[in-house]
Amino acid sequence: MVAAGIACTEPRSTACKEVCKREAECIDQTVTDQTPPTKVPFDEKECIAACAALEHDVDHSAAKVQRHIDCVNKQTACPGVLECK
Repeated sequence: MVAAGIACTEPRSTACKEVCKREAECIDQTVTDQTPPTKVPFDEKECIAACAALEHDVDHSAAKVQRHIDCVNKQTACPGVLECK
């Protein structure tokens, strides 16, 4: 039974981990800079899971995920990161 559970788990790609970590940091920074500070819901673990799942959907979503990862990686500042679609 354990093997079946492992097979259903999406592998966590390094690219997804890095992108979601950077997005979480930028969201936290943006929220902290606001007056009064507001809380934007962002779950880094959920982001990683969704990214990994979409990344493996070669027929529909993988190219979009790669474009988003490329966009985030090209940005030097958080406003640019947060504008990536």
